Amino acid sequence: MEASASLELAKHALLMFGIILAVGIFSGLIARLARIPDVVVFLLAGMLLGPGVLGMVDIKADSAVNQLILIFGSSYILFDGGASIRLKVLKEVWVTIVVISTIGVLITAAVTGVAAYYFLGVPFIVALLL
Repeated sequence: MEASASLELAKHALLMFGIILAVGIFSGLIARLARIPDVVVFLLAGMLLGPGVLGMVDIKADSAVNQLILIFGSSYILFDGGASIRLKVLKEVWVTIVVISTIGVLITAAVTGVAAYYFLGVPFIVALLL
């Protein structure tokens, strides 16, 4: 990638981050003032800014900007979630977490595998990998 293309990508990424951050902060304030869950306002703001309405933020799914947003967003969510977990509480409920998550994964895999086997006609062992 040549220098001018890299510079344009960086400008575009910073512009998108700036717009999303500013709208996110404003949406959070609106949610707090209206006393409604902020997720609802964030979704509405995303729909409003997206290509379907105003078209201010149009990020292609396979673009580098989308990958950056996903990486930073998921990193923040995981960090924030981990920072708010208290070790004492985790020690008290770890067995329940392990049992529920293990059984949940097994049931989901089984249902998905059986559905793929019958509806898509793939071999059962391959269907279980889905």
